[in-house]
Amino acid sequence: MIRIFLTAPLFLVLIAPTALAGDFMDTRLSFVVSENNFFAGPGETQINSPGLGIGADQSNTLFFDNYDTRFSGFETMSHLSLYNKMPSFFEHLITEASLVVRFRILDDDSTGIYDTGSYIRLIYDLSRGTQEDTNLELVLFPVSGDRFRLGYSYKISWGGNEIFPLNYARVPAAKLQLNLPWGYGFLGFKTTQIQEHIGETMQTEMVTNYGVLAGMGLDIHGFRAEVNGGFFTRGVFAHEGVRGESMQGYGISYQLGYHRGMEVGSSIDFALYKNDPDLETRFFKPEEYGQGLSLVLKHEGSFLYHTLEDPERYATTVIQDAMAFDLNLAVKWGYFRAHLDCMYRTLSFLLFEVPSFTPHQDFPAGADIENEWFVAAGVDYHFPDWHLTPGIKIGAQIPATYTIESLDVGGVTFAGKRTVVITNVANRSVLPVGEEAQMIFSLKANIKWDISESLAMVMELYYTWNDNQIRYVSDFSGLNVISQFVDPNILGINLAAQTRF
Repeated sequence: MIRIFLTAPLFLVLIAPTALAGDFMDTRLSFVVSENNFFAGPGETQINSPGLGIGADQSNTLFFDNYDTRFSGFETMSHLSLYNKMPSFFEHLITEASLVVRFRILDDDSTGIYDTGSYIRLIYDLSRGTQEDTNLELVLFPVSGDRFRLGYSYKISWGGNEIFPLNYARVPAAKLQLNLPWGYGFLGFKTTQIQEHIGETMQTEMVTNYGVLAGMGLDIHGFRAEVNGGFFTRGVFAHEGVRGESMQGYGISYQLGYHRGMEVGSSIDFALYKNDPDLETRFFKPEEYGQGLSLVLKHEGSFLYHTLEDPERYATTVIQDAMAFDLNLAVKWGYFRAHLDCMYRTLSFLLFEVPSFTPHQDFPAGADIENEWFVAAGVDYHFPDWHLTPGIKIGAQIPATYTIESLDVGGVTFAGKRTVVITNVANRSVLPVGEEAQMIFSLKANIKWDISESLAMVMELYYTWNDNQIRYVSDFSGLNVISQFVDPNILGINLAAQTRF
């Protein structure tokens, strides 16, 4: 402890001359006054409604929000990028490195600090004096390779750190990519360590597991075609009968699209962070208007497979398949914008990283599975003189469900035929006996006032009809727990001052 205490100030002194204000990038400060449900009080719903106050989280968003990012949009956080770029001792070769750390302010006493894609990068220029952007790059992620993912839209991407269930270590990665003016191709790998049973014994040890990723893409005259895929070892089974047998996950994803006047783009959560003084970095570039008709139309699909225990036959395994598809359309004409998002995910895809409803076990034959889909559309119009952009979004969702007789959850049995509504890995709602899930409808009106290039005021008023909300109530003795439907009407508001730079 003494050594750490004495060394820490020295470390701060050493980095102080090189860590400048500009080394912090993608900074987001959000002051939000919100209410996630005016029709419910504290403790009355499964997702708590504490009341109108300052602060917001995922409960203040709708199912169609933040399609291409992992964040809610209300976070206060920043990224420290200590970046270095140098020509090498060898011709045509450039070296880069960036230590990237995310600081997320949780409250006044705690801040979450995470590595968010620190990397070492070598770029070999193949253009030989031409103006074409042609190079071969090697990117090494020494701590976390989560930004190196498969798929294209973040909502249905896969192959991140969570592809290895129960990993207890870092998930470093490496990627070799050839970049051409009209396309690219890459090959990469990841490793981590998982606590595994040794053979059929009860002895466990840390064992290295692997992932191999590859892909390519073409973009010619606005037409884009991409494909990528991977294979991952995911530890071994722990249950008797299959204990010690290996688990794998693998799959392939593709994207087809056309763009005119707009880039197909990718999620900011895939990007490498670098504050290169020779390159203007704009994480939140203001929207450009008045360029005539612009559009992006793209479609993505994924087919995944993984090894699970067969619940119908003791001591055997089975391959479970998982699929996801989406269709995205964005159109801009003058100061008018419109977009359409459609997505379909099988329940097995939604739970691919758990994996499955009962961890490491396929769905039993008696289970009735319904998959998730949603469609959402929105329009907005920008008034340039006032820097004002009002808009409206509407969407409908069929949630994924799992229905079975005598449902078992963590050793607790729910009698009768029960349906479980699953909106994500962590959020499950058990409906009363015999009840089925209902379609969810959402409507949001929003207005954004840009005060400067970095500061905006945002107001969102939203309504959702969700008759899948359950409240669990105990009887007088506290022994019998019953589930009851709550008011399906949800009315919420977000009033935010947000600065991003």
